[in-house]
Amino acid sequence: MDSSRISLRPFKLSDVDDFLKWASDDRVTRYLRWNSFTSREEALAHLEKVAIIHPWRRSICLDDRSIGYISIFPESGDDRCRANFGYALAPEYWGQGIATIASKTAVSSVFHDLPYLVRLQALVEVEHRSSQRVLEKVGFVKEGLLRKYGYIKGEIRDMLVYSFLSTDFVLWRGQMEQNSFTSDLSKESGDEFSDISLRPLDLSDIDDFMVWATDAKVALFCSWEPYTSKEDALNYIKNSVLPHPWFKAICLNNRPIGAISVTKNSGNDICRGELGYVLASQYWGKGVATKAVKLVAKTIFVEWPHLERLEALVDVQNEGSQRVLEKAGFKREGVLRNYFILKGRSRDMVMFSLLSTDPQI
Repeated sequence: MDSSRISLRPFKLSDVDDFLKWASDDRVTRYLRWNSFTSREEALAHLEKVAIIHPWRRSICLDDRSIGYISIFPESGDDRCRANFGYALAPEYWGQGIATIASKTAVSSVFHDLPYLVRLQALVEVEHRSSQRVLEKVGFVKEGLLRKYGYIKGEIRDMLVYSFLSTDFVLWRGQMEQNSFTSDLSKESGDEFSDISLRPLDLSDIDDFMVWATDAKVALFCSWEPYTSKEDALNYIKNSVLPHPWFKAICLNNRPIGAISVTKNSGNDICRGELGYVLASQYWGKGVATKAVKLVAKTIFVEWPHLERLEALVDVQNEGSQRVLEKAGFKREGVLRNYFILKGRSRDMVMFSLLSTDPQI
């Protein structure tokens, strides 16, 4: 999808027929508080009395024709620093990156339009995985599970809460200035990095290995310090990597740019394996790590049929790695306090898991 064809604008009464096409679809309204519209008159009344006068509601348009909406509703009084973020899209456009593009466009303007706003928040049902992925791609942070929080369609539901802060926007805007939405969508679809593969790491890969293994940014959340000599790195590959039961190089065009491993347990813990990965810093934020984790998830349960659970422990401050796991379909289970000693200090760790019975993304 060409992102230049996607735009946001206020609703008009003349949108009624396009609006009704998707607003009358039960697949669209399944996770919304309002029911599907059943008549043109009902849709017209909604546009006139709700959508058009809304403080910040925009039609998601493809070639200026309405195919969905984004709504940002500011709260009032002492809560006016917050606004609730919501969206819907016609089913024929699901899975094409349109909701992500539209949401990024909304975020890029709302903090300017509403200068008093400090926090955007979105509540998503736990079953609504696709909407969760949209928010994560935009840059929203998943904060937690609110139990029995939302009353939707006659049933009290558990809801996940996501947030995007005005301070996040400053960093996010800097990234957007370096990358247009078109190139960003290309990265998400894997066009630029389509030739990502996994293979065993070999001693002949030492020069490529040294590129990331000597980088302090890469080693920040790892148990090891940056390597300072090729000899030490060769000994590590020879003595630790080659005998490892499942250790692969993450390769771009067959050249290693990182590594990923699964460490097996024994005895009563044989059903579990621990995932770890590392990637050269120049490839961060490009979807490479997510693709590598997905490749592991697709094969490890077949290669190791005894494995029922793949788990990963991530430092609470390593938000980039947490987003990788969430995009790859791992479930965040909780924070384990003072669980791991990293470089002389005990750290809180976030536990993620993927089960053999979980759907593969």
